[in-house]
Amino acid sequence: MKRGIKMLFKVFGIIVLIICVISIGLVMLAKHKEENYYKYTKVSGNLEKKYTAMGSEEVSYKEFDTKDEVMKKIALWYPKNMETGNKKYPIVVFANGTGSTSKTYKSFLSHLASWGFIAVGNGDPNTHTGKSMNDTISFLIKENKNKNSMFYQKFDVENIGIGGHSQGGPSVFNMAGKQSNKDRIKAVYAASPTSSYHTNIFKDGWEYDLSLIDAPTFMTAGTGSFDSGTALSKNIQSDEKAGIMQGITPLWSLEENLEDLPNNIDKAFARKKEVDHGDSYLQFDGYMTAWFRYYLMNDTEAGKVFYGESPELLKNDLYQDVKVLKHQ
Repeated sequence: MKRGIKMLFKVFGIIVLIICVISIGLVMLAKHKEENYYKYTKVSGNLEKKYTAMGSEEVSYKEFDTKDEVMKKIALWYPKNMETGNKKYPIVVFANGTGSTSKTYKSFLSHLASWGFIAVGNGDPNTHTGKSMNDTISFLIKENKNKNSMFYQKFDVENIGIGGHSQGGPSVFNMAGKQSNKDRIKAVYAASPTSSYHTNIFKDGWEYDLSLIDAPTFMTAGTGSFDSGTALSKNIQSDEKAGIMQGITPLWSLEENLEDLPNNIDKAFARKKEVDHGDSYLQFDGYMTAWFRYYLMNDTEAGKVFYGESPELLKNDLYQDVKVLKHQ
């Protein structure tokens, strides 16, 4: 009897140990995938593969306490060579999605820095007005003038791009259209930006006016249910019982936004197949990087994603509903 009980406890202990080992393994695997997401992103075109991979720059990190209750911290990922060289680097500031902070995007922003950008985030979890992004840009401009700063004259403040995911979409639209530093923005990117259907319901600074934007703008979304929904127009209300759902970034929203953007700027949108809202910003990383490389660094190869005789984005079979309009 006692021997049987001991054996039972022994078996139970082994089972618990196996479960613990498997759990630890799964956690480690998840962390590895998070830190190396670019290795697991589904890509097709040669340029998409190139810009989805890590760039050649070794990346360093620094954060600043802002004493601001909203932003809390400003976080910078930057090329390590900047610490010893005299080269200036273009800036990309990224706006958080709802409830997120720069920590959410650390691997993503590190990837961007590896391609030669100063990639910047902050701690604002509610970014829609664009104010915290504007304040972040003001901080960077001030830091660039500070002779006691390690970043003195290292920021190329004439080449600033902005990007955002989800709620960060309205943030970049409002930053580029309404905030005081809007004229400094040279390129705009929005991954799965919240549609006007939702922003008109939320109000409280969520609404945006894309006709005010004066910088090249690229928008992306997935075809998954949370992004695309089932409603085919802005005028259809969500009705759970009827199976009607307004997605966060449906096709009609991308088309509306493209129409509302001025005709005297370059503008584009694309949807990626089998991608949904949660990780859409990761799935579009390669082409986002190419967009910023083209407009902030004059990388002509990156421009071939969007323009030229045979733009890669238009023939990449992972994408659909692609529209690219280049101002002549």
